[in-house]
This record gives sequence, structure tokens and C-alpha cells, in this order.
Amino acid sequence: MRIQFSLSCQKGTIIPINYQSEISQWIFNVLSKAGAELSTWVQQQGFDLSSKNYKLFTFSPLAIYPYEMDQVKQEFKLLGNQVKLNISIYLDPAFEQQVVHLFRQVPLSLGTLEGKPAQFEVKHWQIMPRPQFKDTMQFKAISPISITSVEEVKSANQYLLPDSETYDISFFSHLVRRFKSAVQYKSLATMKLIDPAFPMNYRLQGQAKSRLIHLKPNPDGISQLRGFVYEFEVSMPVPMMEFCYFAGFGEFPHLGFGFVDMK
Repeated sequence: MRIQFSLSCQKGTIIPINYQSEISQWIFNVLSKAGAELSTWVQQQGFDLSSKNYKLFTFSPLAIYPYEMDQVKQEFKLLGNQVKLNISIYLDPAFEQQVVHLFRQVPLSLGTLEGKPAQFEVKHWQIMPRPQFKDTMQFKAISPISITSVEEVKSANQYLLPDSETYDISFFSHLVRRFKSAVQYKSLATMKLIDPAFPMNYRLQGQAKSRLIHLKPNPDGISQLRGFVYEFEVSMPVPMMEFCYFAGFGEFPHLGFGFVDMK
């Protein structure tokens, strides 16, 4: 499911340029307040909302126009009273309304207003239509996609460039690992998702741009992550295509990476 939120705030609110950690924490907090039915469904998938191990979500950058940016302090000053945010979760569509209700109940704590903590509240929302998924699709990364090498010996620069010769190997290795986790590590062959006649394929389109995101203290112990925004075409089984669209591409989508839109 994907939800587009309009969040109300006070004009003049100051937020950091790197705000991904706060949004990630907000989503974890909201999901932890789920009712018994949703919590049971998640547990049946092998996860626990209270322990924050359900990381099958991602989110877009904030749309905060108009604003002023202070490069020295690395912060935005909001000149309007509303921002927009898209949240994408790999979840049974039956829980859409329940999830929206949860987000409406919990404000997002982000930044400051006149030296005091600022809060953003859900003002409007829209559940986005589910796309028609195919085995070959083209996407545009809205937030950076982070891919590290799967080789045992890590290089000094562990983040792979999207045009690297070995990028597709790591791209699909991380994808399969996350998908198998979501389906309780069932065999892809048993699920009839592996067809030697139709290999998975990745193709970069155009040039990729690097993004380095600094993170606040988080359970993953990560202080910064590098990813790339780019356009690409990918071929793989439809269930995995749907999974990546909703749960995010690459590594660490729950920290604001791997959110894509269809071209």
C-alpha cells in the first residue's frame, strides 16, 4: 500500500536537511500501535511490530516547497504550513484504512519552532491506486537506492555504482534476501518464481547521481549511507516486482532509501 500524506505545520518551522531518521522512527512508532488483527497478521509473516523488525516499508523525500535553506546550519526553514510525504508499506490491502487511522493519531515530531520541538499532523491523505505489475518495468528512484557489494572481502568504498559491472549481482542478491525474509524464507523454486528461461535482469538508463545521507542514532547503528538516484529497467517475477515497489529497492529502505515511481 502507498499513502500520500499532507502534514500540517507552523510556518517558520526549522527542520534538518537530513530528516530520514525522524520519519523512520515515526513510522515504527505508528505501526507499533497497531491493533490485534494487524499485529497477528504481521506475526504470521514472522515479524513483530513491537520489536521494530518489520522493516518492509520505505518513504519519499519530504515535499516542502516553499522554503529557505541554510547551508551552514544544514537546515530548512519552512515558509508554508504544509508538507507532503509518501509512505509505502508491503502490507495486505485489507489493512489500508486501519493504517491510515493510526497515522492520523500520531503526530510526527521533527525540527523546532521558536526553539521548541515542532510537530506535524496528518491533515489530508490519499491511498494511491495499485499499479498493474508486469515482469518488466521501468522505474525512477525518488529517494537514493543503496547497494553494497556481496563479496566476502569488502573494499574501502563498499557502495557500488549503478553502472558497475557487478551491480546487478548485488542488486538482485539483496532483493532476493529481503523478499525471502518477507515470505518466511520459502524456496523461490518451490514458489515457482525461478524460471531459467526468464532470468532476472537490470539495466541502468541515463546517469546516476550520488546522495550521501547523514543519520541520527538508530537501532541499525548507521551514521551515514550513500545511495544513487537514477532511472532503470528491471525484469523479474511479478510477486518480487510488487514487493520491491512497496517495500523499497536496495538496502535500508526503512531509513528512507529505495522509494521509486514508475516512469
